[in-house]
Amino acid sequence: MSRPSVKAEKKTAIMSAFVRCIAKRGLDATSLDDIAQESGISRSLVRHFAGNREDLVNQVADYVAYEFETIWRQQEQAHRSDSSDDWLATVLFTADPEGDYKAMLPAFYALLSAAHRYPRVSERMTQCFELYVADLTEELQQRHPKAGLDACQQVALGVISIYFAWDGFRGLALAQTIQHNNQKLVTRLLATLN
Repeated sequence: MSRPSVKAEKKTAIMSAFVRCIAKRGLDATSLDDIAQESGISRSLVRHFAGNREDLVNQVADYVAYEFETIWRQQEQAHRSDSSDDWLATVLFTADPEGDYKAMLPAFYALLSAAHRYPRVSERMTQCFELYVADLTEELQQRHPKAGLDACQQVALGVISIYFAWDGFRGLALAQTIQHNNQKLVTRLLATLN
């Protein structure tokens, strides 16, 4: 049995490699051999540290969801001192998202698309989405104490839904007016809380 630190290090390397493979080949086309080659870890060790294919898919869902949740919370914390709601539209609709986020987008959307085939993936991606809605609802309640819980939840859901729809098309060369119109739409939604 390997030391816990080595095992964790290998699992992280395997998950990072799987994410890169998904970006290149897609979720279903990525094999254990692809992950082994990308990670520099033998196929047998990939299987030893991460299990079979379904185990790998479930683990990469945990990995990707956790990374997205971490990035979201860091962005949220970085803008705590901004009392306006402008930070939200700026953070969500940046033309060039940070590298870690950008690198994980293909895996995130591939997992969302495949969630109906993997119950644990569906459960984990649902938790991730619900965390976004709950965190944003709480943030909106703090910023708009006169608005009710229902209003804050509805606006949070609307903002996140607009964002996911736009973000899912990030790979397309859409006109910048779409980005600006989404920002304006989010600003209009947020204004309903005043």
